Amino acid sequence: MTTTKKLAPGKEVDSWCTKCKLDLAHLIVAMVGDTPKRVECRTCGSVHNFRAPKSAPAAVKTKAAKPAAAAPTRAKSTAGERAVAAARAEADRERTWEKLTSGHAPTDFRPYRPTSAYEVGHLLRHPKFGDGYIIKVFDRNKMEAMFRDGPRTLAQSLGG
Repeated sequence: MTTTKKLAPGKEVDSWCTKCKLDLAHLIVAMVGDTPKRVECRTCGSVHNFRAPKSAPAAVKTKAAKPAAAAPTRAKSTAGERAVAAARAEADRERTWEKLTSGHAPTDFRPYRPTSAYEVGHLLRHPKFGDGYIIKVFDRNKMEAMFRDGPRTLAQSLGG
């Protein structure tokens, strides 16, 4: 005769620890129905979503796991794929900067002054970062500008 223990917050359950990378004892922090949702590792103290132990039988794993239709699965990207994507995004950013700043007369660029007010699309010339354009105005005193080496948050409309 097998007995199953009643799961509840504060009770102990075996779970895959995402930090320790082992099946370990965890305290249940939150439940959804009869399934643990959040757990705290008794070994390292990390709190994470419940994951069925890797050593658990398939029946236990499927009971605790979400239905397959609940969330689409995403293919995991490798470090190399992420590096290629980052390099591509950086090249796109540089091309956009080049397109928006080239071909303008030097007088089209306003000298950057923290006391001046700017709007999205204004061209500016910063003494340290060079030529750029305003991509976002956060509030009355803060904006983001794109320069050749990347975005910078700058002050505006200060002192009056």
